[in-house]
Amino acid sequence: MTVSAREESVREVDDPSCLSEAEARRLVAPSPWRRLVVIGDGAAGGAAEPVEGFGRRPWADRVADVLRAERPGLAYINLGRRDLRVAEVRARQLARALALKPTLAVIACGGTDVLGDSFDAYAVEIELSRMIGPLRETGCAVLTMGVPDMSRAEGAPASRMAEVRYRVRLLAERTESISLRHGAHYVDLARRPVSPGPSPWSPNAPYLNGRGHAIAASAVIRILGLLKSRS
Repeated sequence: MTVSAREESVREVDDPSCLSEAEARRLVAPSPWRRLVVIGDGAAGGAAEPVEGFGRRPWADRVADVLRAERPGLAYINLGRRDLRVAEVRARQLARALALKPTLAVIACGGTDVLGDSFDAYAVEIELSRMIGPLRETGCAVLTMGVPDMSRAEGAPASRMAEVRYRVRLLAERTESISLRHGAHYVDLARRPVSPGPSPWSPNAPYLNGRGHAIAASAVIRILGLLKSRS
């Protein structure tokens, strides 16, 4: 996909896919959450490649900043690590997350599984259930995040584009289904349209860049706004 000069000139302050700081704070105020834990693979952790006009703060840090502005005592930890399959995320991070007694948890993983040589959607769904369930049993609000369509990332192998796109959509369906079953809330990045502008992808790997992280943070905050209004 080519990007025009007009699209390149888009900045976060006028990007329709992003929330302003004031709008983000309005959506979550007053914030009921005291302890935020993020678990997952590379989608959860890591700095964003900078994009002019967007900065490089990761989506999770952006979300924590907005929540902390409304609740200054918010405790926040991000346990996410790159290159972990969903089963490894559960094995390495769930117990630590539960020990922190979060009131809000975000699970962002599945991309490593999608890009693997094989992809077992059923096994991924089971592992997600084994994370969401114990967190929900503590009374914690849980958000899950769909993987954006990595087939559109620069450098994605052309020979695998259709396969990766299919896997991303299948993961989105399974993640949304198991989330609803547990009373969790799904953030749909896989099927979310993105307004014209710079590519949201890092040129070196299938990870979001600064614009991608800004869009992801806005998507999470919109869901938190809906969740807060129903509580």
